[in-house]
Amino acid sequence: MELSLNTILSPNRSHCIATIICAMVLMVILGGSIGYGHELVAGVGTQTTFTIRDGQVTMLFNLGWSVPAGFPVLQSLDHDGDDRVEEEEWRPYLVSRIEALLKQVDLRINGHPIALELILVEEEGLQGSVRPRPFDAYYTLRGQLPAELSETSPWGGGWWLHWQDNTFRDQTSSQFTWIPLSDHDPDLSFLILEPEPQAIEDQGAFYRTPGRKSTIYFYRGTTSFDPFSQQPPSVSDLAALTAASEVASPNLDQENAASPRDALIPRRPTNNDSRQGEPDSTSEEEQIGGIVATILEGKAPLWEVLLALLLAVVYGAGHALGPGHGKTMVAAYLVGSRGRVRDAVILGMVVTIAHTASIFLLGLLLLALIEASADKASSATYQNWLTTIFSFASGMLLVIFGIFLTYRRWQVARGHSHSHSHDHSHGHSHDHSHGHGHDHSHVPDKWGTHGEVRLRDLVTLGLSGGIVPCPAGFTIMLVAAHFQALLLGLVVLGFFSLGLGLMLIGIGCLLVIGKEGLLDRVGSSMQRRVFQYAPVVSALLVSGVGLWFCYDSLSQGQESIAQMLKALAMKLEG
Repeated sequence: MELSLNTILSPNRSHCIATIICAMVLMVILGGSIGYGHELVAGVGTQTTFTIRDGQVTMLFNLGWSVPAGFPVLQSLDHDGDDRVEEEEWRPYLVSRIEALLKQVDLRINGHPIALELILVEEEGLQGSVRPRPFDAYYTLRGQLPAELSETSPWGGGWWLHWQDNTFRDQTSSQFTWIPLSDHDPDLSFLILEPEPQAIEDQGAFYRTPGRKSTIYFYRGTTSFDPFSQQPPSVSDLAALTAASEVASPNLDQENAASPRDALIPRRPTNNDSRQGEPDSTSEEEQIGGIVATILEGKAPLWEVLLALLLAVVYGAGHALGPGHGKTMVAAYLVGSRGRVRDAVILGMVVTIAHTASIFLLGLLLLALIEASADKASSATYQNWLTTIFSFASGMLLVIFGIFLTYRRWQVARGHSHSHSHDHSHGHSHDHSHGHGHDHSHVPDKWGTHGEVRLRDLVTLGLSGGIVPCPAGFTIMLVAAHFQALLLGLVVLGFFSLGLGLMLIGIGCLLVIGKEGLLDRVGSSMQRRVFQYAPVVSALLVSGVGLWFCYDSLSQGQESIAQMLKALAMKLEG
């Protein structure tokens, strides 16, 4: 027996239909659009803060790791295998990292290279248990300023700071420069000349600029330039302004300096963006990683394990409401076909199985790439490569499937239309021969044959839309590998995907039920036109979703694609 509104709705059908349709629309809207399944996560990032005081330039260099980049690093630092990273394990690593990175940066003031001395190494979130989490390293470095340019110099007085960050060009990364409004010499002001004013962000106590290059002019005087001005002043204007400045600006941070050490070390940016590539709250990978660790450690009581598995299901359901994951694909197919509740269930199950299998197999490939890599932080780069490739592949499969489906349904729709035209022109001549009790109405049985749902179509569509991997799934595999329990990790991944599948099935059922109720309210003539062409339109929408997946995977993954091509070229060169 097929489930329809006629069997489950109360007498107040119009109200219930409206409620279901509104709920269906809200689910699709809140769950995201047809966009890319997952944003490419940040791997590693550098943030640099400059302070000029007492004839010295002090640089606070922040090196941050996101969850996908950081977890393999934590694993590699746990030399004694106690699932903890202690200071004697992380400090040598951080010192070696900054020594290597300093060879890839260039700091010049007034054209002179600045030799930097390492003063202090600090960490945040690195020490402790091996768990999926982001963490940071903070390096304080100092160098001597060259002689200050005179006011009659062609460049004007003061110091011209040029910064070039060439680190992590072959990895997924981000770079920022921070300039504090205070903390400099009391009579010193500054102007950011590079990058463009449109890129400068006012963060309150700091200005922040994105990118690998920065040019900052420090000058003596209180007259300030608007950093957001479209046209920076000319060199002659700067020289004239510097020469005319006589009043020193107050040191806004002087009363807050707790010690001489604090006066020499710039304050860390307090903005939430100081964490590389991470949202303000706990990230998805961090949450699901904690759930997996609870299960795989084997130390939790049974009720905690069951609760963790339940949380994995709930988290998977919430994960399905994020952008992508086939919601629009499911909607496009089921709305334009003679889809039933059981078809929505089958399609959701196929998407779930494909999603689980793709994550597990690609996770094994990711683990192999990490094992072969010298820099464990490159795991995020490999992860983005796999996501980009399979997001594009998913889109292409959807495009091809949609084209074939459109062609098949168009042929059937045309034949169905011709059949109705033939019946209409000859219908009156046959009425007398069918008056003996046979009902030969020429109104189609709703969808006719061209809206028929075929199992192979459901399987093809589900496989095409389900192969897009996700960061949370990769995290499950990484944590399972750390505890040497890949099979148990597959079980957790299955529960996670179960929640995702249940949500997709629920959305599909709402679409099917809402569609039936809506069509029950329209007249038979309108039904005939809708039934005739809706399957063709829905097939075109499937291809449209695929095209958007292809476009978005290429646009979002431009950096990853460039890195892949560069790595391939280096491999071919030997």
